[in-house]
Amino acid sequence: MESKLNQKPCVVQLIQTPQGFSVSYKEHLLYSKYNPKKNIITAIEQQTILPGTIILCCSPLLGYGLCELLAKLPENCLIVLCEAEQSLFDFTEKENTLIFNDERILNCKPENLKELPVALYEKAVSGKFKRVIRIDFSAGVQFHQDFYNQIFSACSDSVMTFWKNRITLTKFGRRYSKNLFENLKYLSDSKPITDFFEAIEKPILVLGAGQSTQTFLQKNKIKKDDFYILCADTAFVPLLKNHIKPDGVFIEEAQSVITKAFIGCSLNNADFSETQIFAGLSSIPNLCHIAKAQNFSYFFTEYTKACFLDELQQKSFMPPANSPFGSVGLTAVYYALKFRKNESIPVYVCGLDFSYSIGITHTKNALAHILRLSSANRLIPIENYAAAFSNGTTYAKEKSGTGNIFVTTPTLQTYAQMFNNLFLGTKNLYDAGESGIPLAILKGTPLLQNSKVENHILKNTFSENQKKELKEYLQNEKKSLEYLKNLLTGKTDLKGSKLIEEITKIAECKEYLFLHFADGNTFNSTQSFLNRIRTEIDFFLKYM
Repeated sequence: MESKLNQKPCVVQLIQTPQGFSVSYKEHLLYSKYNPKKNIITAIEQQTILPGTIILCCSPLLGYGLCELLAKLPENCLIVLCEAEQSLFDFTEKENTLIFNDERILNCKPENLKELPVALYEKAVSGKFKRVIRIDFSAGVQFHQDFYNQIFSACSDSVMTFWKNRITLTKFGRRYSKNLFENLKYLSDSKPITDFFEAIEKPILVLGAGQSTQTFLQKNKIKKDDFYILCADTAFVPLLKNHIKPDGVFIEEAQSVITKAFIGCSLNNADFSETQIFAGLSSIPNLCHIAKAQNFSYFFTEYTKACFLDELQQKSFMPPANSPFGSVGLTAVYYALKFRKNESIPVYVCGLDFSYSIGITHTKNALAHILRLSSANRLIPIENYAAAFSNGTTYAKEKSGTGNIFVTTPTLQTYAQMFNNLFLGTKNLYDAGESGIPLAILKGTPLLQNSKVENHILKNTFSENQKKELKEYLQNEKKSLEYLKNLLTGKTDLKGSKLIEEITKIAECKEYLFLHFADGNTFNSTQSFLNRIRTEIDFFLKYM
């Protein structure tokens, strides 16, 4: 397909061939010199395109094959024209080779290609698009082959991320929203998490429940007075077993299974007398039923994009929001960096291994270890070998270089990649673990700096105005739900289109009523959809 020409290297020219035009650029023909259209049209004819497909058309140049592709498209498909070489894009603009009056075609400029994955995620939110495929339309892709590979991978991941999130919301969305409204009742009696921002002057130690935590605790004589210690929920009991009471424990799990992580300790006794519980607003509220609300500080994880959450975040009583990280360990590191007085305060991370060895998945006395101990018998050993040899597991490169075999899963690899993306280049953030997947931060062992350093944690409480605003919000939300229930049960004078209009006006911005439906990515006014919303109203009224 490539033929070298004697030509100035940066000039784009149309070349006449026996069966149409080709393009020459940088001493190469970008189409066949015999039949320019044949290869791309043949490739399109051989493609099987399913409904809901986004097609990345790389280096489309003269637009050969686009008409054939449009004619072949099933419903809910989008064509994205991608040209990374500025000179070739300018050539298509000058020659008007890609002018199509069709809303199914999106022409992306070279400078906007890096934002394309985000743009396609927004397209996927409609629920129409389910996959991304790529078709190379000319040899122009050779000038940016790696970039096209990266952009295709990023776009595919972006669309799949939306659907993974949808699956998560379908399974847990109702629980997240229920927990949110239930925790809001405790919020005004809790300690604002902002009191801890820029307040810690000691070195901060963040511990997860990975295997490296046990090794770390055995090798290092950690004294509570020397560090401000934060941990993930499943690392709390292992720390207590090592005679360490952490200053804070992070809880983000929405399911009741996490309560087993606190077996053997009482939330209202000395075990928690020196520990602040940092909980997500959508985390399980059972713990706050037992412990005093004053021992809690709430943060808010945006588990979805929704109008009712946007409205909530405008309220003065709402705590700071963070993106969903998936792993409570990442959340603990994220807030540890906010807690330190300034960037000179070191933060050490251990137990975020994102991998495990054969037979052992967590540190000793963690929830997974306790559950194996309680269920072990002659047929089920304490060692969890199934976790190492289940579908999807792969061998991982171990950071210490000892040659020990570690395994990981796609989910854990995603968390590790997210950690590296979030914290790469962060000053004075150190990896103190000796095992697990390598992290993109400096290696370092916690050093005692000054045990007499005092932290300056504020002693604020929620103001009376904030408490009043929170109470009014829950009351108004309850009244709004009761009115919506009356609309849906025919207890108002509204009929026909006016009734549907009023229902839509109220229900459309209360996504918590339907975001967990399989078809709940957007509101619709079909009778089936409204019947299901009617059922959800009674459920949520109990927690307002």
